Amino acid sequence: MSQTIEDLTAILEGTPELTVSEPEPGFPVIDVQTPVSAATIALHGAQVLTWAPTDHPPVLYVSPKARMTPGTALRGGIPICWPWFGNHPEDPAKPAHGFARTRFWELVSGDLVGKVATIVFKLVPDEETKALFPYDFELTATIRIADKLRVKLQMRNTGEESYQVSSALHTYLSLGDIERIQLEGVKGSHYVDQLSDDKEPVYQEKNLQIKGEVDRIYQSMSSVLIRDLDRFRSVFVDKAGSRSTVVWNPWKEKSKEIKDLPDKAYREFVCVECANAGTDRPTLRPNGSHTLETVIGLRPLN
Repeated sequence: MSQTIEDLTAILEGTPELTVSEPEPGFPVIDVQTPVSAATIALHGAQVLTWAPTDHPPVLYVSPKARMTPGTALRGGIPICWPWFGNHPEDPAKPAHGFARTRFWELVSGDLVGKVATIVFKLVPDEETKALFPYDFELTATIRIADKLRVKLQMRNTGEESYQVSSALHTYLSLGDIERIQLEGVKGSHYVDQLSDDKEPVYQEKNLQIKGEVDRIYQSMSSVLIRDLDRFRSVFVDKAGSRSTVVWNPWKEKSKEIKDLPDKAYREFVCVECANAGTDRPTLRPNGSHTLETVIGLRPLN
């Protein structure tokens, strides 16, 4: 990490609602308190860890067994998957979901205007990223915290060669009980079941109710609404720049295999990810860019 705590504090000077803390040595986070919500964002991965409107339970889930370790993905919040989603398409030895979520990003700016806090991070190549992805790029993550949470990832090709990327804003949503939710917004679309050897698209006839392990890439540009009957609220996930929506939950058996996840934690979250995944892989031409964006908020349970 090139920026010190003093560097970060100087950038945020004059905005007392944005403060820097270090919950683990070498793992600084920005704590955000707006008039309508609160959030925590790590420099590691430019990852939103927590967010909740005032007087509401958390909207994002973070595993109580998650560890803040540089170079290791943290289980929960909104990890940024880039420049590939899932396993590398040609080399499974490379890290799953790319490297953006395991690098320290540079804090560019942070401010509060009215009820909206805006924090901007940047990531550019270095020798380690070049060994994994031999292209030039600039990533900009713009995070806006208010009564809604907005995360925007702009990816720009700063080199002379075109390349394709896949990506995701891998959002962990906190639930009362996964068996008492209804997931709307994927009905009428097709999905590829990542748990099946058969990769032919399957038609989703009804709203999704999760009763077992699920790992699906939906071919969908629609927003998603999770009706959480236990918490008497609905969580919406809007998106832009995305033709695919990933829905994931490991369920009972796989949760036991995931070291940084409690055995029964699968009941407490679902991942609904704004993504470019599967066949949805934008091409970045020289000086070209693509923006992936998600907006998350609460609505009354109707």
